[in-house]
Amino acid sequence: MKIDAGTILNNLNKTNARPAAKKEEAAVAPGESFSRRPSADFETNKARLLAATRLPEATKINYSEPISNQDVDQSGWQEKLIANLGPQFARMQYTHDCSKLQGMVPTQSQLQAEFDKLGSREDIPFEYIKDGCYARAHLMSEEMTQDGINNCKIFCMVENPYGQGKLTAENKYMDAKWWYHVAPVVFAVDEKSKQVEPFVMDPSMAKTPLKPEDWIHAMWDEKTRIKIDLVKDLQYGPLEAGGPNATFEESIPSAHETCAEYSKELAQIKEDYNATHPPQGERKAA
Repeated sequence: MKIDAGTILNNLNKTNARPAAKKEEAAVAPGESFSRRPSADFETNKARLLAATRLPEATKINYSEPISNQDVDQSGWQEKLIANLGPQFARMQYTHDCSKLQGMVPTQSQLQAEFDKLGSREDIPFEYIKDGCYARAHLMSEEMTQDGINNCKIFCMVENPYGQGKLTAENKYMDAKWWYHVAPVVFAVDEKSKQVEPFVMDPSMAKTPLKPEDWIHAMWDEKTRIKIDLVKDLQYGPLEAGGPNATFEESIPSAHETCAEYSKELAQIKEDYNATHPPQGERKAA
């Protein structure tokens, strides 16, 4: 099933606001260990992962929703993603119906402009890759919604967080070893295919929006089994660890708090790094 970009753009020429949470709905309380700071860093989170508060594998809760494929062929690209990654290594786990787009469908050039805007935010520490992806994703999602751009979130997780395999990344300031990673996804018009396709917005990993398979390959060893969730923007941490969030707004204070704390840590790390790594061409005084 293919839905051409022109049809979608005509149908979505007016920005849709995020639906207000129903007052009569009671919030589903996430797991206590993960509700405020669902740490993606394995070492930081190791005690909780290995303690009694384990991921609820035994309960087999199904957090998925039927997919309507209303505005985009979500089912089709999910199947294509798993085929490209290799079904022996990867699987879709929980999926929300993200095919009913809330917001405009940007062109790739518009998407890059939004990406650059997000990446320039000084309050989001994109270079602090050790942890905080959940907070960065939430604040980016908030801004994209304010800018009228459709967005949801993609989680990539190792199949067995207690095993040896991890998702990894590095920059000149630190290395990262994650049991999961998350970033926003935007459906945009691909300049080559002229189709509406998903792009991952993750300035901590790249300088441009990435196709989901490229985003995953950038942190994956291609042999550790992984699972993928595609969920609505309100989800803060992994569904399997903390359960579903009731509203987007409930996680905003935690997102700001986490980014503020990690921004301070990153500033100190950069200061220490620069003290021992003078710019190329400069020499320390004897």
